[in-house]
Amino acid sequence: MHRVHYYDTSAAAYEACLDESPCIVEGDVLAVISEGVIGLASSDPLAVTIGAGALRSLAPMSSAAILQETVHDADQWRHAVELALAHHLPIAPHFLPFALRCVPLSPSQTVVALTLDDVMMAIDAIRHRETQLTKRAALIDAESSHGLFLASALRKLATARRHLERHPPATIPEHPCGPP
Repeated sequence: MHRVHYYDTSAAAYEACLDESPCIVEGDVLAVISEGVIGLASSDPLAVTIGAGALRSLAPMSSAAILQETVHDADQWRHAVELALAHHLPIAPHFLPFALRCVPLSPSQTVVALTLDDVMMAIDAIRHRETQLTKRAALIDAESSHGLFLASALRKLATARRHLERHPPATIPEHPCGPP
């Protein structure tokens, strides 16, 4: 059973974890909405949100390492992450895999991750299109509306190509349950 304990401050949540009272059990969720902190109760309470307040932040690591290094199981992490997402609080990226299958995210909350092959194919397609438009631009008056449009399109394509060449593709976090 998952229980959520709400506090006014993260310091109060931390102190409650250290208290000997039977109210808080290891693995219960700690919520401090006023500070934007969600975490899990233990003798050393851990935050899943980027803001940790008085709770301890966990260094970025894989989901498997998180499960090995902490006393909490995947279900407890999932519950804390889902509560933070429900309150629209920023989650530390290494905790997101615990909720990837459980919480539907809107397009504004997701990031498209491209593989190196995807990026290389896009760069090749842009170069091909640039070549075609450059040949076409050579046949028309550069000051005409068509010429100005082509020049603008070529600048935008060159900028997009440079951006793709400079930035490595994003990595997709590994889900603790394995691939979908």
